[in-house]
Amino acid sequence: MTTPPATFRSLLTAPARDALRPRTWRAAPPVEDREAWAHLAPEDAAHVLEAAGELRALAAANPPTLSLWHRYAAAGERLPYEQAQQALLGEVGSAALALAVTGDDARAEALADAMWRLCELSAWCLPAHYALPESGERPEVPLGDRDILDLSCGYIGGMLAAIDSFAGDLLERSFPGLRARVRAEIRRRVLEPWRSEVYFWHGRDKPPNNWAPWIVSNVLVCAAVVEESADVLADDVAGALEILDRFRDGYAPDGSCDEGATYWWWAGATLFEALDVLHRISDGALDGFGIEPVPAMARFPMRMQIGMGTQVNYSDGQATVPSNVSWHLLTRFGAATGEEAVQEHGRWMGRRHPFRVEGQIAPQFLRTLHELRDPGWSQGPAAPGMPASWYAPGTETAVAREEAGSAQGWFLAAKGGHNDVSHNHNDVGGVIVSLDGAPVLIDVGVGVYRRETFDPATRYGIWTMRSSYHCVPLPGGVEQRPGRDFAARGTEFTDDGAAATLRMDLAPAYPPEAALETCERTARLERARPDTGADAGVLLRDAWRFTQPRQMSLVLMTALAPSLETDGSIGIGPALLTCEGVAVEAHVERIDVEDEKLAPVWGAAVHRLVLTQRDPAESGELSVRLTRR
Repeated sequence: MTTPPATFRSLLTAPARDALRPRTWRAAPPVEDREAWAHLAPEDAAHVLEAAGELRALAAANPPTLSLWHRYAAAGERLPYEQAQQALLGEVGSAALALAVTGDDARAEALADAMWRLCELSAWCLPAHYALPESGERPEVPLGDRDILDLSCGYIGGMLAAIDSFAGDLLERSFPGLRARVRAEIRRRVLEPWRSEVYFWHGRDKPPNNWAPWIVSNVLVCAAVVEESADVLADDVAGALEILDRFRDGYAPDGSCDEGATYWWWAGATLFEALDVLHRISDGALDGFGIEPVPAMARFPMRMQIGMGTQVNYSDGQATVPSNVSWHLLTRFGAATGEEAVQEHGRWMGRRHPFRVEGQIAPQFLRTLHELRDPGWSQGPAAPGMPASWYAPGTETAVAREEAGSAQGWFLAAKGGHNDVSHNHNDVGGVIVSLDGAPVLIDVGVGVYRRETFDPATRYGIWTMRSSYHCVPLPGGVEQRPGRDFAARGTEFTDDGAAATLRMDLAPAYPPEAALETCERTARLERARPDTGADAGVLLRDAWRFTQPRQMSLVLMTALAPSLETDGSIGIGPALLTCEGVAVEAHVERIDVEDEKLAPVWGAAVHRLVLTQRDPAESGELSVRLTRR
């Protein structure tokens, strides 16, 4: 067996450069090749046509306008323009799929009109991202001759280039000049900035986040379709490999994503898409799937999955599996990296999630197209891949469950780490607990993004970002602070079969005014022991020492309203919570949820259970045990 190269950059050898052929890559066969499109699943084809009609009506009802764009500058509102733009993108993407499904020339007109409207937009960039890279200046309205290569600009260019690769010939016959216009816009908005401007997501100061592979994957599609010169295409590839190496450098060998499971689908998944394009445009000469830690990254989503529709959601993640998940992509990623368990898990999930066309189609266009053209992909060996336990030293995240591959019984996730991860929340020591797939202790997640979400001066004023609304200690009412220095110390994980345990000292995660010398946290999932009669459950133990008498509080966030029982126990849905150690008083706060991103996950409210030490003291210990009611 040959040893894989150590870096992506080392893949671009002279033979690999020679293998690059401009304008030969296609996202799919030409739409005129009806035989190549004849094998689609009838139900998937029908769904495409239905979605195309719905998304066309949605776009007509909500066009992207200047007034919607300006609402970000005026009030910090992101959603109004972003939803309007996504509606237009949904119309374009679904119209292209409908044309491919039917081969009907009449559908070419609807696609051409939508593509033309997209080319006429003053900016493909989103208002929140419209900052000139050379100065940071933020014009309130887009300049007529200046776009910004952000995520949106990248995936719009990538979608249009992919459509041009399989539908461009047909469109050009009906609408001569449309192809030239589309390619000119891709050059002006995507390829020219890519080659001449420097953005934060290049990662020259520190390893970049999901923006890097996400944008690079789309730039590569644009270059593969539009670029005529083999030398320029090779230079684009060289630049892409350099940025992807910086992104890869931000990952530990365990492949854990500090942006969490939700953002993995824009981080690890788009790295796969970038590597897949590189592999295809070089006839296999550029094969980066064996470079570390790429195979480990492919395993991350199944390790973070709790149940069929739920996942571990630290940072800006959501507790339910997000709409951008593609189990087909995960299966392909597993095949490319030789990870059989990943393939089997992807197929297992794919059998439970039928093909769909989402309104947010542009960022997922290639994923949708590949799955549409691969009916029956989920057949073959399939099995859930969620492990009995797993620990990632790179992010100090641990997961454990009673039985591998099952959502039944107890599940525990706990983390150490630090408060300077991408999409950070102040949550060092945070825990998530579920029972039979139902939430017991939760991480609320993040609401709709606004201007304040990404302003360091205001981000940690948002309640969902604060440690006092995560399942962590609150010493003397003092919260954790953001920054890499605010971190767990001495984190250790063990699993002896009977119990899986994460231990850490949380004291360094708090500022000096907390007066903490130590705050030892133990989070343990205890499996049932038929030999001893011991029942399964979860134990959370905190032992602390202050420099002066203080009161310790423990915050526990729940989806269901806790019920304070007369015997001192607390009911949380199917679970019963009991305390041992210092005397505490329990207080329950209902938090109404009106945010349109959080409400579909949690319903009308979440709850904050606070257990506060009755008497100040220099030290203490509190054990919280969760058992089945």
